[in-house]
Amino acid sequence: MRKCIAIILALFSVLGMYTIGQAKPLYDQYWEPGAYTVEIAEEDRARFAALREQVETLSAGTKVREASDAETLEAQYEKYLQMGEIPERVYDDVGPFTWAAGLPDEEAISQEEAYIRACMVLTAQYDLQPEQLIHYWPHYAYITADPENPVWQIDFICYDGTQHSTATVALYAHDGSVCGVQFGRSNG
Repeated sequence: MRKCIAIILALFSVLGMYTIGQAKPLYDQYWEPGAYTVEIAEEDRARFAALREQVETLSAGTKVREASDAETLEAQYEKYLQMGEIPERVYDDVGPFTWAAGLPDEEAISQEEAYIRACMVLTAQYDLQPEQLIHYWPHYAYITADPENPVWQIDFICYDGTQHSTATVALYAHDGSVCGVQFGRSNG
């Protein structure tokens, strides 16, 4: 239970509690819906699906994995419903933002598709090699702050202690285009 609370607190620290006078960017880079699309070739799909299987095997039994597995989309949504009013924050890049967890609708791309796209974005934006991504467990959130443009947020968290930073990729859930990326936050 403490790990679940720690993940929620980490989400709030990532999102920040800033007023208009303290606005800062939410992402290293941010794009409007449809502005940054990712084309996936079949060999990319196969390569990153295989990577996901390796990560699944290697992360089994780790604390990061256990905490993430306990923090399902349904659990996040239930906690969100119990939280009451959440203050609006203003970011330089995305503007006014109120964090809201939701569940994917029928128009949303799958988690698997989101993972593949997020890996491709990290390799393109930060020049990471797929072999480096093997050390990161993907933690998913479905953000409905803008109900017309829900977002898959994938936090890549090092599960084996070999990396000292985390990464976040946000994808518009309905078209799979990139919303934002962030890399380099401290893991601890």
